[in-house]
Amino acid sequence: MQVLFQFDVRTVALFVATTFFVQATAIGAQAFLIKDLKQYRGVGAALLANLCVAVGLMLRLFADQLPGFVTTILSNTLLLTGSGLFYIALSQFTGFIYSKLAVLGVIVATASFLTYFTYSDDDIEKRVITLSLGSITMVFLLINQIWRTRRTSLQFSANLMLVSFVIHGTFLIVRTVSLILNPIQDTSSLTQMQSATYLLSFAISFFWSMGFILMVSQRLRNDLMEVATTDVLTRIPNRRATQSFLEKELSRAQRNKDEFTVLLIDIDDFKHVNDRWGHAVGDEVLVKIASIFQSMIRKQDLVGRWGGEEFLIIVPGPCDAKALAERVRCEIARAKFSSGAVPFGITVSIGVACARSTDQMDEILKAADHALYQSKRTKNAVSLAERE
Repeated sequence: MQVLFQFDVRTVALFVATTFFVQATAIGAQAFLIKDLKQYRGVGAALLANLCVAVGLMLRLFADQLPGFVTTILSNTLLLTGSGLFYIALSQFTGFIYSKLAVLGVIVATASFLTYFTYSDDDIEKRVITLSLGSITMVFLLINQIWRTRRTSLQFSANLMLVSFVIHGTFLIVRTVSLILNPIQDTSSLTQMQSATYLLSFAISFFWSMGFILMVSQRLRNDLMEVATTDVLTRIPNRRATQSFLEKELSRAQRNKDEFTVLLIDIDDFKHVNDRWGHAVGDEVLVKIASIFQSMIRKQDLVGRWGGEEFLIIVPGPCDAKALAERVRCEIARAKFSSGAVPFGITVSIGVACARSTDQMDEILKAADHALYQSKRTKNAVSLAERE
């Protein structure tokens, strides 16, 4: 038994327009939830992009009731504007440079040719080709920005959108070439092409909107992870992140029967700095010392703020722990600090513990803390934990 599927163009257009309205609602809800986060630019433009496409499709449903300018020129211009706004939304959200003038130029040029091929040279085939060329240009701009986004932490959502726009662009190119090489002989062929375009737009719209929503969600997740694991003042890992790294390093050492080193560092007389120069200067000291630590460690090492004026440096693999600690101590002692024009010096005391594969985390930290206690007796000193 043969089953025939027949699509009424207006029904398909209504279905796709409704889809864009629903997706605009989803993006609008997301925009409302993050309205106070100024760094999340572009969400409003993505909302307008979906609304433009939805309204443009809805206008086509009233071809018999509304003027031709509205259902032909305005509706198609709104569809193209939707693509342009999405390009702007993506660019604003990712922070990449973009050209509003290029978007405006494509829209104005396409609208002008649509007007000409409607009133001066009434040719529906040329109007379809004109709109296709304008859409291809917009898709090219979008693909270029999405390709750049793939190199960021938003790679997954960028790939989702990239696939959708590559498919959409390929379809538009094939459609345009087909129309140029094989002019339409009857209106039924054009109707089938319109139905195919609408159905593809329906499928692509999910990747388009869901990809953007996922991109915003990924950014939120990344920002939350940063807040949860980064010290607000020094911008280095906080105690939670440092402890997590220590646990992973301990597990690695136990698996591989390897060793690693822990340096527990305390700033000498830091309370005196705060009392004499003020907490603002004390904060500057913490930031500068954290920066010095970061400049001295390898990529595989980690320095974190352990609490207050204490820092913890974790050095995977075997090393000359005492020599490393001495270099750190000397570097801080040589550093120049000041309150206005008044210079002052800072020293640190360091407790060093060489962790063994049989150690537990509490044992390592306890050994480093005991060594630090020995260093604090004289200050500006390094002590190596004595292990049994």
